[in-house]
Amino acid sequence: MDLDPLTSLSSIKSELENGWKLFDDIFDTFDARQWSRKFGKTWTYAEQPWHLAYFDGTMAKYLTAGANASESDRLHLRSMGDLNEWNRRELAKRGPNHTVQDSLAEMRRQRDAIRARLASMSEQDLNSKAWMPLIFGWVTARDLLQAIIVHNVAEYWKLWLRTGKHAPAPSPAAIHFRLNFMMAFMAKTVNKELAVRKPFTVVWNFEGPGGGAWTFNVADGACNVSESLPPRRDLEIVMKPENFHKLVAKMTPPPILMLTGQMKIKGFGAMGTFSKMFPEPTPDQRIEISM
Repeated sequence: MDLDPLTSLSSIKSELENGWKLFDDIFDTFDARQWSRKFGKTWTYAEQPWHLAYFDGTMAKYLTAGANASESDRLHLRSMGDLNEWNRRELAKRGPNHTVQDSLAEMRRQRDAIRARLASMSEQDLNSKAWMPLIFGWVTARDLLQAIIVHNVAEYWKLWLRTGKHAPAPSPAAIHFRLNFMMAFMAKTVNKELAVRKPFTVVWNFEGPGGGAWTFNVADGACNVSESLPPRRDLEIVMKPENFHKLVAKMTPPPILMLTGQMKIKGFGAMGTFSKMFPEPTPDQRIEISM
């Protein structure tokens, strides 16, 4: 069955509302003890709604400003180090008397700001110019809204997995959209020097709702990615979308994923080439991606 590509105004609105409700339904079950529990290495659960609030608030700001976003006001995070520092600054903005209820209220206020802008937009407005603070720079309003969907899936997956997967999973369309985004991002991290010397074909094959197969064809110093499953590949990595998130969010190390069968490798001998061909970006490495 074909998945909604989440490109139309109505589909974007619907996915945002459904995605936000997934968070709310889990948050509504939390008591004070749950909010204070660890959420990853450094956060507690109470940090997540504040993170969602300032992320959505930043996107709402640039969605509203559109092409009028001034140069002096254009935040541009172009490396993992930039992103980590931004998160540190935003988390530090909470005052000493800040509560999780304050964070939830701010999260909902920023959602309302996005809703208000969406209510005034036409289908054509999705093509209007907007500033994307994360890596890309100038994009379209559609891209900006889709970035919120991508972020929602990433954050909800953390919440969903850490609370035992008792609630519904993200929608298959949103899962597929995030995977497609991540595949395009990963292709841009290719080691261009090695790519000149060594042709290489790798397939990421995601099984289950929202999944699909993406092929990375490396040749002549470049990497082209397409949603396809070729008859020949040097390496194929097979896993569920949720396990891919465990990998990229550093929730579970690759050896554990492989030992537990959550990540299956076809062509294991090519893993060394793969790790050199697609190295993890360093904190200060600038990443250039065009949308």
